[in-house]
Amino acid sequence: MQKNPGEIKLWQLIWFKKIVLRQESFHKVFMGGFFIMLEKIKNECKLLCVALCIGLVFALGVAALSYAYSMAVQRDIAENVIRFHVLAHSDDYIDQALKDFVTSEILAEFEDTLLIGNDLNQTRDRLIANLSLIEDFAQQKVNQAGFTQSVSANMGSVFFPTRRYGEMVFPPGEYETVQIIIGDGLGSNWWCLMFPPLCFVDFSVTEVSRNYLEETVPAAGFLLLTHEESSSTELKVRFRVVEWWQNRRAPSDSRQSTPLQTAGH
Repeated sequence: MQKNPGEIKLWQLIWFKKIVLRQESFHKVFMGGFFIMLEKIKNECKLLCVALCIGLVFALGVAALSYAYSMAVQRDIAENVIRFHVLAHSDDYIDQALKDFVTSEILAEFEDTLLIGNDLNQTRDRLIANLSLIEDFAQQKVNQAGFTQSVSANMGSVFFPTRRYGEMVFPPGEYETVQIIIGDGLGSNWWCLMFPPLCFVDFSVTEVSRNYLEETVPAAGFLLLTHEESSSTELKVRFRVVEWWQNRRAPSDSRQSTPLQTAGH
């Protein structure tokens, strides 16, 4: 009998069905594993995002607290001192010598007027009242020394970098300051504390300076000023935190100030 070419044998049908079933099974297993893997990745991404958010919130919280501490402790120091600041015309040897000469003459001339006890407000009032006299006197001394640079005197908020005073270290930041600028004021500067009146005390006498500052600066601020004498690592870290934050606020020109009072004639 001649076979029909379109006839499909039973075993061929069974074999074909098995192949189809195997392919379907493989597809189901593959796709099932794929979706499970996607779900795991999705869950891990969620956990990672949550962890990153928590870390970011924590970091921002630490930054905010450290910034608030930096501002508060620097303000505790700055609000209880008045600095005296003299800037030379340039770093030339002659200009620096002139700055030193004018500084010593001013302190000698106005010592009796300004050395009036432990009262910050009274010291500020005396300084403002005598600002024009200080400016005129400084100008006279510059002229008498044979120089023609102009002199300006003002009292305001001035940014200072980290500065050592004897064995104490003042953190950077803005301080109320009597500022004397000779000529362009681009040279190295000299400074001291007009209040407490350490300008009139040998700052190398550490005990005297310590006593003055301990009486006028709050405890947290005084500990920061004397942090180098301490064995406390925490205190040293606190100083670096204050230093870092305050330096972020430094003006591009260190001579920039916010005048509270300028000498008037």
